[in-house]
Amino acid sequence: MMKTMYVLMSHTITEQQMNDAQSTLDVEKIVTLPTDIWSQIPAETESVESSLLPLKAQLATYAKKGDVLLVQGDYGATFNMVQFAKEIGLVPVYATSERKAYEVVEGEKITTVREFRHVRFRKY
Repeated sequence: MMKTMYVLMSHTITEQQMNDAQSTLDVEKIVTLPTDIWSQIPAETESVESSLLPLKAQLATYAKKGDVLLVQGDYGATFNMVQFAKEIGLVPVYATSERKAYEVVEGEKITTVREFRHVRFRKY
């Protein structure tokens, strides 16, 4: 059974992640949920619940049991969405990556560059 992956991250899913989702998770379609909601959860609010309602409504309406939710971001919001995904029969995952950092020296200017390379998805 081919699945849809719903993406809930503050950055765009990479080509390598899309290929991995297709080959290892049997994903045929990738839908990015509204990043304006996800990346702008107010830090001053006591609870993230009200901010997540539109995202939960979209998943409850369109996602089917067995679909995948790639979710990474604010710890509390992520935990909340992982619990919700499990309640409605989705498979919540996160991406693991290999990180490399190096410095580029240009005269008196030193810039630190961080590179991330997708390795795999893990289930929560």
